[in-house]
Amino acid sequence: MPIFDPTSTAGGGSMGVTIVRVAAGLACLVLTGGTPARADEPFWNSRPLSHWVGVLQTGDPAARAEAACGLTEIALAHGASAILPALPHLIDALHADAAALRLASTTALEQAGPPAVAAVPTLLELFEHDPDADVRAHAGLALTQVAPADAAVVDACGRVLGRDADARVRQAAAASLVQAGPASAVVQPALHRAMSDGDATVRVFAAAAVGQLGETSAALPVLLAGLTHEDPAVRAEAAGLLANVAPAHAAAVAPLISALADDDAQVRQAAAEALGQIGQPARPAIQPLWRLIHDPNEAVRESALRAIRRIRD
Repeated sequence: MPIFDPTSTAGGGSMGVTIVRVAAGLACLVLTGGTPARADEPFWNSRPLSHWVGVLQTGDPAARAEAACGLTEIALAHGASAILPALPHLIDALHADAAALRLASTTALEQAGPPAVAAVPTLLELFEHDPDADVRAHAGLALTQVAPADAAVVDACGRVLGRDADARVRQAAAASLVQAGPASAVVQPALHRAMSDGDATVRVFAAAAVGQLGETSAALPVLLAGLTHEDPAVRAEAAGLLANVAPAHAAAVAPLISALADDDAQVRQAAAEALGQIGQPARPAIQPLWRLIHDPNEAVRESALRAIRRIRD
């Protein structure tokens, strides 16, 4: 399933990756001393982890935001454990007056995952009440990675689904409830209402969460509608989620086979992966999958080969 992250634009539906970059300014001057980097330290932008942790503690807001972005990049390159020493300082930065710093810190904490559980109370406050919609959305994404099944997180997602005016924030709430699995049952009425949300991405994620709770018949029409949406990002999400919600449902296989011919490579790849996940019930997809062996996109070719193997096994 494609990776969800809200855009920094006001429109709903499409979801892309946007990490705010703030100029470092005089970041180099805020560090005191010249402590050499350890031999095993990860680097970003020619500076070691310890540099960015130091800037996060002592820099001005712009420099601290740049440091938080650097920590995000280090986590992406070296794994969440690489930034564990910075967690207390990232949590402290969530209280900053500067929205850019709060945003960059929520993004870094999203990469940190469950070890950042101490951030949950502050992230919940930002998710529901921050005046900046980007911060609210990214706080929701961070909660999705840190503690999606936490009772307080699930309750907050139910409230956000019903009242936040920004589609990106509602998308984050719905995505978190997909990750929450059975724990999302306590907000099932909110999920049912969200299947009629004005934003297609919210509808698709809400349907996936409802389907995971055993209501396949209610979820399937919404997911199938998402598979034909004009936005390729929505189509790709719907394809991946169909395999989770209705893995052996005959109604899911034919539309996914049709999606193998989509103009968008991300959709073709998601459909191939979904059919592979469905396995033997997707045997009618083998011939269309073989045609993707010559797809111009390498990721699509690889996904098609994996799907064929999984369907045949």
